Amino acid sequence: MTIDTYSIQEISVRASVSKHTLRFWEKELAGIIVPLRTNGGQRRYTLNHLSIINEVIRLKKKGLSLVDIKRTLGKTSVKDLSIQKNNLEKIDILANRIAEVVKSTLYNFIEEENSNRKT
Repeated sequence: MTIDTYSIQEISVRASVSKHTLRFWEKELAGIIVPLRTNGGQRRYTLNHLSIINEVIRLKKKGLSLVDIKRTLGKTSVKDLSIQKNNLEKIDILANRIAEVVKSTLYNFIEEENSNRKT
């Protein structure tokens, strides 16, 4: 089971935040935004990272400083993060199962349509 990851460019586009800002926030919000790293050292983000980034954006729009944001988001416990990761994994598994059901249904539909045309 693998979790989808996204480059800093992809997350930058999705969150409408510059890559420079993402790197700055990673430094200033140490321990809050911690992207995964490839063997070559490139950042890789998950959807969980994106939700944290979106929360940072929301809090910044409310006027909070990065210090306040770090204090607010730093209260999230390791247990909460573990639950979030577990939920993301479950969502991934469910999405894959749904995709397989849809593929199977479409395949059967096409096969049935082809059989009906032959008769």
